[in-house]
Parts: sequence; C-alpha cells; structure tokens
Amino acid sequence: MNTPCLGDLDGNLLDGLQFCAITYALFESIRRTPEGIERLRLRSGNTEKRLLEELLPICRYIQTYYRPGRYISVRWVNGSQSFDAELHQRGDYITQGYYEPLAYLEATCAMHENEHWIWKLLGQRRPAFAPEGIRKERGKPAESEPIVFSNLEHVSGFAPIVASAIQKKAQIGYPEGTSLVVECYLNSLYMPDEWRTLIREVERLLPVVPFREVLVVDGATERATPLALTR
Repeated sequence: MNTPCLGDLDGNLLDGLQFCAITYALFESIRRTPEGIERLRLRSGNTEKRLLEELLPICRYIQTYYRPGRYISVRWVNGSQSFDAELHQRGDYITQGYYEPLAYLEATCAMHENEHWIWKLLGQRRPAFAPEGIRKERGKPAESEPIVFSNLEHVSGFAPIVASAIQKKAQIGYPEGTSLVVECYLNSLYMPDEWRTLIREVERLLPVVPFREVLVVDGATERATPLALTR
C-alpha cells in the first residue's frame, strides 16, 4: 500500500467516510516516523499544518453530521480559496430541503496565544501547564508555571478566544451556505458541565454569525457541539 499524502485528497471528490479514512491513514503514517510526534505537535511542515488545522477538523464535522439521509462527499483543495472544502450532499434530508446539495466548509482553530510554547516545551521534554502560566523573557527560555483557576475562571477566559476566532472568520466573504468548524485547544481539561458552560458563553458573545452551522470541537476529548446562533 502506498504511503498516503495530501495529493490523495487534494481536489478529489470523495465520500466523506473515505475522506476520513485517508486522512487518518496520513496521520498515522506521519506519527509512525522517528520524529513524527514532534512534527505533528509543532506543525513543522505544510503537510502537518494542513492535517492538524484543516483535514482533521473537517473529519470531525463529517463524522458529526454524516448519517442516513445526509450523505456527504468532500472535495478539499490545498489552496488559498475562501473556503477549505466543498460538501456535496445527497439523501432525503437534501431532497426535503433541509440542506443544500452543494455547501462549503471552513475550518479554524481557537487557542490561547501562548499555546505554541506548550508544544515547544513538550517537544523539549519539559513540563508544561496551562498556557496562561507561560513566562517568556527576552534572552531566556520559556518557562511554564502551574496556574490555579477559581471556579469557572478558565472557561470565562477562554470563551472570548473562541468567539474571536469565529468573528475573525465572519469578516471574510464566503459562499452562501458555508459552515464553520472550530477546533479548540483548551486551556485546561474541561468537565462536561464546563464544556456546556463554554458553549453557552460563546453563544452569548456571538448572537449573530453568517455561517449556516458552527461546530465547536474539543480536540482533546472529541466533544463536538453545534452553536445555537442566528444568521
């Protein structure tokens, strides 16, 4: 079997589940290499960056919404167009008018501005805590200090980060019927009630968006929740 590559996906219209299978095979082929985990963690090349920031979030969207009556095929394009993927949909939900036969999908990430230091520290086999605890002084290596959050402080601090990522994408002109999937690199491990609180707070901060759907994903636990927003 040939080693998977971006070319297996780029520009090809694939059934959504086949798209996921190829993406996961690509992920595993990189992870198995001697420096694969570090390459993935640091997004050291175009393949790793596209995989983590576009392809895997697209897979999460597909696996959330692909079901009887809504069969989704995907055409991902490795380029600079205003969306990441075309979604070709068929089934009774489409013939009944609930979803359009052709839609579009954009992927983005929401993370604290210090998150990249966490990746670097882990790559150096050094301890890393919440990104709020990163200390970086000029001429000195970054340090990560433990942080204590009170009550839901970590949630109230992260919700504006998610809202800002969505607002940034909302300023771009997308085709009608575009959905957005937001991969969250959270600032702590969230219990189910904390995740629900985060979703409610993001909805409060973003009453109106131009996207047909906004799916928020926790990359650590694979939680995926659609926002209840007004277009």
